Amino acid sequence: YYVCTLAYDPATRTIFYVTDNNHWRDVHAIDVNTRRTRLLLKDARVGDLAFNRADQSLWGVQRANGLSTLVRIPPPYTVWSSVFTWPYGKDIYDLDVSPDGKLLVAALTEVSGRQKLIRMNVEKLLQGEQSYETLYDFEYSSPANFIFTQDGRYLIGSSFYSGVSNIYRYDLVRNDIEVMSNAETGF
Repeated sequence: YYVCTLAYDPATRTIFYVTDNNHWRDVHAIDVNTRRTRLLLKDARVGDLAFNRADQSLWGVQRANGLSTLVRIPPPYTVWSSVFTWPYGKDIYDLDVSPDGKLLVAALTEVSGRQKLIRMNVEKLLQGEQSYETLYDFEYSSPANFIFTQDGRYLIGSSFYSGVSNIYRYDLVRNDIEVMSNAETGF
């Protein structure tokens, strides 16, 4: 259970966040320099925020009526557009956008309990192509918080796949995953 979803725009030093999580989820922004907050979207039902530095858009997942929809919120962040609605029984979470804005990664969970780390091409998504590539099947363990490294070559995240929480690194060039930690009790 996640109590918070954040995204950050380093160029404008803006933090995007959601409130009203037990109801309809509102999207807000706070200017780090001035500490001024703004309500961007009221009752948008959007969470799992990610920021695309290439075009300054905000991405998220809107959940309603048992369906999860990938949404894009362009500046000035007052209107969202539906990009892709997943079929009933599938949900995505923990989004991140590559530094060049070309790729979006997420964790995909299915009604069976299986969970995968997936990658989507942003340009194809915006053209209406609803496809994804499975990078790694974590079986019944969650791939948690996988994010791109600054150079865009790796994804770093964690999972209980080995029985305890460990740190994993997925190499996007070699298409290979490796365990970076080996803790007996987890992290």
